[in-house]
Order: sequence, then structure tokens, then C-alpha cells
Amino acid sequence: MRWFYKLPLRFQSLFCKSRVERQLNDELRFHLERLIEEKVAKGMMPKEARYAALNDLGGVEQIKEECQDTRRVNFIENVIQDLRYGLRMLGKNPGFTAVAVLTLALGIGANAAIFSVLNAVVLRPLPYKDPERLAVLWTDNLRQNLHEERTSYPNFEDWKSQNDVFEDMAFCSSFTVNLTGGDEPERIVAARVTSNLFSMIGVSPIVGHTFTPEDEARGNRVIVLSYGLWQRRFGSSREVLGKDLEIDGARARRLV
Repeated sequence: MRWFYKLPLRFQSLFCKSRVERQLNDELRFHLERLIEEKVAKGMMPKEARYAALNDLGGVEQIKEECQDTRRVNFIENVIQDLRYGLRMLGKNPGFTAVAVLTLALGIGANAAIFSVLNAVVLRPLPYKDPERLAVLWTDNLRQNLHEERTSYPNFEDWKSQNDVFEDMAFCSSFTVNLTGGDEPERIVAARVTSNLFSMIGVSPIVGHTFTPEDEARGNRVIVLSYGLWQRRFGSSREVLGKDLEIDGARARRLV
């Protein structure tokens, strides 16, 4: 709790400097007079007692400097003076100031963008159930020196049938499609997934339901809309449930 008492004192030393100096002078004068009285009481002459008392204190101005150093006042004042000097110099060179500000702005913006990406991709956990238990499997093509390539569905079926490591495995392959049949066609990102993907990552739809094993077994062309597309394209309407949606000119039943 020391900072609780030191902080108001430092603020007073900065913004009420004259009052703090008067209080410090009064306190030092009090101690000096007490020392003089003690030495006079021991038989010293007043002039000699004053000299000896000043010698014992070590110098009034030196004590003031030590008090300011203890309160970090000198450090803060030096920083303020350096800032004022820097601002004056920048004001005398507007061209250099503009270049410096632009460089700092670009550097700060680039660092903020990099940190945002790093935070979203690396630092922040995935918004799924037990994200630390999720893993992504890729294939490597050593002949063509290709790494982290997508695998085929037959390969996935082999992995899943021979799996003795993972609790569950799901397939997901992203691609782009044309959403047609509306006022304006739109190019969107889609994905082919197995029916167990949503339950595996612990995600459930706001309305409707996800794919079922029966849909997967029958090869039904059903669709789950993302929340963003549902809002942007369909105005968050629940009436889209069960209606047909045209993808690349072919119709598929839509579920959300």
C-alpha cells in the first residue's frame, strides 16, 4: 500500500511545488533550530552551534535534492523538460515532423495488424469445445515438395477406419461456389463436411439442425448456412428453413 501514500505526495510535488517547498523549508528549519538548541545547551556558542548543526544536517539544499529524488520528482521534471524540448524542435522542422509522424503511424498500424492476426491465429484459443484437443491432419507430397495439402475423402475413410489415436475424426474440405437464384449472384466460401463435424467441435445451429448420418448415407444435398450469410443475404429470417437454394445452377435443400 506504499504507492497509495506516495502517489498523492508526488502529485503535490509536481503541481503544488511552491507549497511543498515551503513545507520542506519549514521542516528543515525546525530540525536545524532543534539541533542548534541542543548544541547551545551543551555549552557551544550560538554561531558555533549553528555551524555544527548545518554540518550535521549535511547541507539544506542537498537534503532538498535527496527528498525530490526520493519522490521521483526530478525524474518526472526531466522527462517533462525533454518532451517540451522535443516538441519545440519538431515545431521548428514541420517537414521532418510530418515524416516522423507518418513513419510512426505506419509502424504502429503495421504492428497492430500483425498482433491482431497473431492473436486471432496463435494466441486466442479456437471458439470450439475443448480447443486444445483439436488437431488438423494434412498430407505431404514429397515428390513435388508440397506440404500441408488437403487429402481426399477415400484417404480420410482409411484414416478413420484405422484410427486408434483420436476420439473422433471429421472431414472438411473448403472451396468457393456461386450463390445464384437471387437478385444478385454472389461468390462465397463453402465446405464439404461429414455429419459429425458439428458435434465433434461442440457447435449447434441457432435454428434448424445440422446434417444427419442419414443425409450423409443417402447423399442428400443439404446445406447449413453460416450466421454471417444468414444475416446478410436472408435478413435472419427463419422462413428460409426447408426452402431450396441454388448453388452453381443446381438446387439443394437448405437447412440452417
